[in-house]
Amino acid sequence: LDMNLPLQAYFRINSSGFGQFERTLIIADENSEVSYVEGCTSPIYSKQSLHAAVVEIIAEKGARVRYTTIQNWSGDVYNLVTKRALAKENAYVEWIDCNLGAHKTMKYPSVILQGENSKADFLSLAYASAGQHQDAGCKAIHLGKNTKSRIVSKSISKDGGRTTFRAQIKISDKAENARVDSQCDALILDSKSKSDTIPLVQIMNSQSEVKHEA
Repeated sequence: LDMNLPLQAYFRINSSGFGQFERTLIIADENSEVSYVEGCTSPIYSKQSLHAAVVEIIAEKGARVRYTTIQNWSGDVYNLVTKRALAKENAYVEWIDCNLGAHKTMKYPSVILQGENSKADFLSLAYASAGQHQDAGCKAIHLGKNTKSRIVSKSISKDGGRTTFRAQIKISDKAENARVDSQCDALILDSKSKSDTIPLVQIMNSQSEVKHEA
């Protein structure tokens, strides 16, 4: 991927008690490559605000897509996001998701690996401080043969903050030779903070390999 000139977007909540509804659609044509970076911030207000986003990606045959998010909302924002991608034959989708702010985040980027030999990578980074709950993770749905996914989650909780890693891995009965490598690392820096790991793994055939490390 050419990281020198990625597509870029910036979302900002600039009013008190505000509701922001983002809608992003990316369609990568056959054998194309695209890298997209979005940033999100807001000033500190006394009233709660809402960021509710829907992101959808369609990666056609042989396409490569990287979607990077860096969100640093203030502590009065509820960050509720739906992100999903469809990967067709030989396509590759990468989610890089970084959550540093917000009072409450709930976000689980997903890839439906529909096409044969399609691949997905997930990198989830979360930091929760006082008054914050970062509830993040991913979903990897394997439908095609020889599909692969890799999941890496890193989180830090401090000063009473809470992190949750929540993942769904599903390998259908037709996804023969699917491969999944999942790794979840959590660092708790004091006795007031908390971290949870909630993986759900569903394997519907015996010709697949799944690894989970925490």
